[in-house]
Parts: sequence; C-alpha cells; structure tokens
Amino acid sequence: MILLKDIKGQSNAVQYLQNSLSSGKIANGYLFTGPDGVGKATSVRGFLAELMCVSGRAGARACGVCSACKGVDSLNHFDVTWITTEKPKRIGIGEVRAAKAKLSLKPYGSQVNVCVIEDAHLMTPEAANALLKMLEEPPGKSLIVLISDKKEALLPTVVSRCVAVRFNPLSIAETIEIIKEHSDVDNDEARFLAGFSCGSPGRAIEMLSRGIPDRRSQITRLLFEISRGEYPGLFCWDKNDRVSLMEDFELLIMFFRDIAVMKDAPDLLVDKQLADNSRYDIFREYSIEKICDIIEKLAGIKRSLEGNVNPKLVAPVLPGIIGN
Repeated sequence: MILLKDIKGQSNAVQYLQNSLSSGKIANGYLFTGPDGVGKATSVRGFLAELMCVSGRAGARACGVCSACKGVDSLNHFDVTWITTEKPKRIGIGEVRAAKAKLSLKPYGSQVNVCVIEDAHLMTPEAANALLKMLEEPPGKSLIVLISDKKEALLPTVVSRCVAVRFNPLSIAETIEIIKEHSDVDNDEARFLAGFSCGSPGRAIEMLSRGIPDRRSQITRLLFEISRGEYPGLFCWDKNDRVSLMEDFELLIMFFRDIAVMKDAPDLLVDKQLADNSRYDIFREYSIEKICDIIEKLAGIKRSLEGNVNPKLVAPVLPGIIGN
C-alpha cells in the first residue's frame, strides 16, 4: 500500500495532514480537492491508515501491514464507508442516509467512523442537502471526507463546513516517474503522456490503458489526409465511448497548440514527434489567428460532445474547420 509519506508531488497537502495527525486536531469534515488523477483518493487512504492504524507505533505513522491499514487500503475497513459511482451516474440520497446510519453506530475497531464520498460533486441536490445536515450535526464519533475535482459544483454551504485540502498538478518530471513505475513505456511516450494529461499521473495511466498512443497516430493521420484535401470518414468516432471522444478532441487541440508554439518555444511541445515531421508543414504556415480560431472551434465541438450531441453530427465538420 502507499502510505501518506509516499505520496509524490503533493508536499503541502501531505505536510498539513501529517501535522493534523501529530497534533491530534482532526476536523469533522475534509474536502480533498484538485485535478483528477493527482493523488487525492490515494492520499485519503494514506491519511485514514495513519488515523486508524492499530500497530501502536509512535509518531502517528501507519505501519502498512496491520489489519486496519490493509482494510483501509482495500476499502474494506468495517469503520469506513466509501461511496463512489460510475460517472455520470449520480450519488443519491439513499446512499447518504445509509452512511449516516453507519456513522451513528459505535466504531467497531477504531476511535471514529468514517464516510468517504468520492466524486462528491455527483451528489443529487437531495443527497447534498442530507450531507449538509450531517456536517452541521455530525452523528456520533464521525469523520466525513469528500473528494472532488469540481469543487465549484458542490453546495457552497457544504464546502464552507469542510477543511479544504488542495492538490495540484504534478511536475512533468514527477509525472513521468510515476508513469514509468506503472507501465513499460519509454521516456518519449512517458513525456507525451505527462504533458497531455497536464501533470495527472492517474489520468495518464488510464489513458494509456485506453490506447491513447494508437489514437494519437489515428488523429495525426487524419490531419495529414485533411491537409492533402482528402476527407476521410469518421474512422473511430462511431463508437459510443464519450471519454475517448473527448480525448480525441483534446488530441486535436493539443496538436494545434503545439503548432503554435513550435517556432518560438520548441521546449514546450507536448508531442515532440511533430518537430521533425515535414508532413505537417502546411499547418506550420497557418497564422496564429487561424490556429486560435481552429482551437476555439474544436473546444466548442468538445463542449457540444460533453452534452448529448451525436458525434456523427459534429465529426464531418472537421475538414472545413481544419483545412485551408
């Protein structure tokens, strides 16, 4: 298991949590907030392991091997209720009420009952209001931890009753290190994933499992065909996986962003393969104004796809946006 001290790239958050543990000043509610995939949920497990460890070690440091530590890490600790859901499914009031009932009981093997709500911004209004009452009047010896990468989507009154623990994107170097620890990609691929994920190791590893390198090749081949006046079909866009569709458009936006910085700031390229690829010379001739216009239109399509727009209706407009 990963202990709190092993969390990389989040020194401020880790130090704050360790100070809280050492002082014994634990709040009734926490909000772990920041970008997706930067260690929030892992840090919650590390924090709870140190809070609930039964090894009796001095210094409030989890042993990582006792039943409590292993139970927390596997989300199988009797005193920890972990609520999560598959996006975009919502978290309903029934789940919050069940958590409240559990928190009202006497802890079985710890000093406190804990409820963790992952993707807390997915709570329905009814669930959020029920949670607010729990934060205002904590049941029994309880601790509530919210995890969210969309703090702005939470009720302000819920946010105000939690201690915010902020997590930030990791540096490219730190992200590359973690990617290579969890995969067998080479340095160039790891650097691309680190840049494309904006310093989110979790997101980078998830994208790798969904075949981002192959889809990057498909996207660049599509752009080459458009530059030659060839209007291909929808290639892989007839699938219903909207997460992958969003990433396809993120790849397109990244490509034109790289084209824009290639001349004056080559060190900022996300995809280093573009630097020496003469196939895309036609795009390098585009003015900054045209590139910005393309990026704006691609971002608009991406926002449309985030709704209920059929991808088959938007994909055919690409040649008119990207071509000369």
